[in-house]
Amino acid sequence: MEKITILTISPEDHFLKRIYLWFKEYIKKIFLNYGGPQVVLESLIRGLIILNIDYQLNPKINNISGIVCVIQNVNALKWAIKAKRQGKIKKIIAGPNITITPEDANSILLNKEIDLIIVPSQWVKDFYISLNPEISKKIRIWPAGVEFCPESKQKRRGCLIYKKSINKDIFNFIVRYLKSKNVDYKIIKYGKYRKEKYFKMLNKAEFMIYLSESESQGIALQEAWIRDVPTLVWNRGYWQYKQYKWSKSSSAPYLNDSCGMLFKDKDDFRDKYYLFINNLSNFGAREYSLENFTDKTTSKRYLEIISELIENYGK
Repeated sequence: MEKITILTISPEDHFLKRIYLWFKEYIKKIFLNYGGPQVVLESLIRGLIILNIDYQLNPKINNISGIVCVIQNVNALKWAIKAKRQGKIKKIIAGPNITITPEDANSILLNKEIDLIIVPSQWVKDFYISLNPEISKKIRIWPAGVEFCPESKQKRRGCLIYKKSINKDIFNFIVRYLKSKNVDYKIIKYGKYRKEKYFKMLNKAEFMIYLSESESQGIALQEAWIRDVPTLVWNRGYWQYKQYKWSKSSSAPYLNDSCGMLFKDKDDFRDKYYLFINNLSNFGAREYSLENFTDKTTSKRYLEIISELIENYGK
C-alpha cells in the first residue's frame, strides 16, 4: 500500500494559519477535555504507528497524490475535490468529522468527486441516507478507537455521573435516587475537565451513569469500557439539530449487553438501575473494548476501507 495522506487542514493554508490551528488544538488539550475531531485523528495516527503503516499528515502540496483521507475540515475537503478534478490525486475518502449533516457547507459531502464518506455509526449512516438515498453505496461506518491502558488495581467504589446534555428534571431525579440508596457518586461535566482527571475517576468507579441526548459514536463511553466500567446510559431516542429531527438516534451506538444498559425516562431508570446493579459482576466491558475499540483494531478497519477503494480502481 502506498503512503497514506491524511488531511485536517487545506494544503493551501498559509504558515501562520497552520500555526494558529495547531495552537488552538494545543490549548484545548491542555485545559479541557478536547474531543471529537482531534481524538479521532489521534486514535487513527496511534493505530497506524502500531501497525507500522507509512502515512503523512498535512504534507506540502507537491507531496500529495493517490488516495487522500480528509478526516476533518471543510477547506481541506474543498482542496481535495479541486485537486482530483485537476488529476493531482486519485481518490477521496471524506469524514467522519467534516460536517454534521450531508447538507451542511453547501452539501459538500454530496460532491461527486468524493469516493467514500465515513460516518461513525449505523444511526448516522441511516440518517444521511434518509436525506440523500443516492449516497448509500458511498457510505462506510468507521468508529475511532481509544488508547490501550493497563487494568486498574485500585479499589472501586460508587458511581461516576457523566453529565453532558440532560433534562434537568431527570438529572435531579437520578441524584436524589442515588442519595436515597446511599450510593456514593461524583459528577464530571462534559467540556469541563482534562482527560487525565476523567481517567482517574473512572479507575475508582464501580459504574458510570452517562447522560447525553445523543452520540454519533460515544468515545467517552469507550474510554470507560476499556477501564472496565459498565455504563447505565440515558437514551432519549431522538436527535435534533436545526431543522432536523431523527427518531432513530442513540446515546450509545456501540453499547451492548457486555458493557451496560439503557434507560429512557425516570420510571424506566428505577427498573433498569435495579437490573444493572444486580448484574455488575457479569459485565465484561474491558474485554469488549479490547476486542473492538483499541487504536490497533479500529485502524485496521480503516485500512480495510482504503484497500476496498484500491481494489475498485478502474471499476
